[in-house]
Amino acid sequence: MATAAAFAVAACGDDDDDGATPGSGGKAQGGGGSQVGGSGGTGGTAGSGVGGDGGGVHEAGGGGAPDSETGGSGPGAAGAGGAGAAGAGGEAGGVRTGCVFPSSAAIEKASVPEGFCAWQWASGVGEARGITVDSEGNVLVVARGDADVVALWDEDGDGVSSDTERAVIASAPGLNHGIALHEGYLYASSATTVYRWPYTANRMPLGNPETVVTGIPSGGHSTRTLALDDAYLYVSVGSGSNVDSDSTRARIRRFALADLDDGPVAFTQGEVFADGLRNEVGLAFDAQGRLWGVENGRDSLSRADLGGDIHEDNPAEELNLFEEAGRFYGYPYCWTEFVLPDSVGMGAGTQWADPEFMDDGTHTDAWCRDPDNVVPPVLAFQAHSAPLDILFYEGAAFPAEYQGDAIVSLHGSWNRDEPTGYKVVRMPFDDDGMPTGDVVPLLEYAGPGDDAAEWPHRPVGLAVLPSGVLLVTSDASDAVLAVDYAP
Repeated sequence: MATAAAFAVAACGDDDDDGATPGSGGKAQGGGGSQVGGSGGTGGTAGSGVGGDGGGVHEAGGGGAPDSETGGSGPGAAGAGGAGAAGAGGEAGGVRTGCVFPSSAAIEKASVPEGFCAWQWASGVGEARGITVDSEGNVLVVARGDADVVALWDEDGDGVSSDTERAVIASAPGLNHGIALHEGYLYASSATTVYRWPYTANRMPLGNPETVVTGIPSGGHSTRTLALDDAYLYVSVGSGSNVDSDSTRARIRRFALADLDDGPVAFTQGEVFADGLRNEVGLAFDAQGRLWGVENGRDSLSRADLGGDIHEDNPAEELNLFEEAGRFYGYPYCWTEFVLPDSVGMGAGTQWADPEFMDDGTHTDAWCRDPDNVVPPVLAFQAHSAPLDILFYEGAAFPAEYQGDAIVSLHGSWNRDEPTGYKVVRMPFDDDGMPTGDVVPLLEYAGPGDDAAEWPHRPVGLAVLPSGVLLVTSDASDAVLAVDYAP
């Protein structure tokens, strides 16, 4: 293992009795002041695991932890801490060593909440999109640039997956986003097809795929997000254009897993599970087994009676709950308010008729607000932030209050005067399993300046390592980022 000076180290609570306790770091002062090195780790069970590092030299502070999205103060000086002695080796895979990563993996211009840290866990993964983690902790990523599934791992425990700690395990024409593991199969998708391979967690090439769903409409939004429960494969397909003439394409269809064993199934044979979803890229089941999704709203919205060009903050992006099969969620006839002028606005989440259809004699504001016609979103949030994935955090690394909360990746806007998104956010959930309404930044651009589009990272896929560390893919930077908690 490299010396403490070569790593950025922050102490983190020990989650396993088998491993060594890492040296504790001193508490950073408000503006990124000096940090006093902690003591060395206590001895753990002998083995091949990485020993606990002592308090090492801290990277330059990125500013005080912000109390809001406006951010904190300017950069502080690097902490001076002296290195404590390293603890003895712990059992491989069972020890939490906190935020340990090479200093070269630090993310420039990144902001995380107090007590958290972030770094670049892997680089050179061409247009990294969908991501999942297998039972042995191997990280599987769709590299859209090469139409491959790449397995990544961290054999030496240095906090990153290097070029020698990865392998291409699967390929198929046009693989571009969707990926999922379920009951001994790896599933992945192109714009037109869903494939699967028999899978065991051994990093070996999987050979030729089996085709399970064919004939998905091409063109337009091209991601085909996949989710599975014990009975069904769910496939989400976005619209063919900004505003389609109907919802024929913009749906989630589901396919009985038992039917997939008999050969390829035509996409049109799938059950329409949820209709009227413009581009529901992120899908995830919560602990109660309910399916949730995050939706990208339409662009270039204008309605003369609501102020003309209202596209800057409308329509809202949506967090949707799919509790009943076959329901309609509004697109293309209706859209969701985020912020309208005070003189006309009715509050975030209100349904309005789309100007393309509001005079057709059916799809009026009143029609859109009738819950028998349209299921409104559970939460409306910032327009054009482009949510691309969602997961419900159940890991052991983050504070207890994060358990069961939704983590959402926001890819970032392209058509807004002031860019928005370009971050990962937390949506806290209450004890009844519903969102509180808050949207709290977890990883975002820290400046200088307020142009988040200057940040090279655009969050896409989300997954959690067995340790509880959150992984985030970024297609713009060909990277996998990591977020951990180390108070």
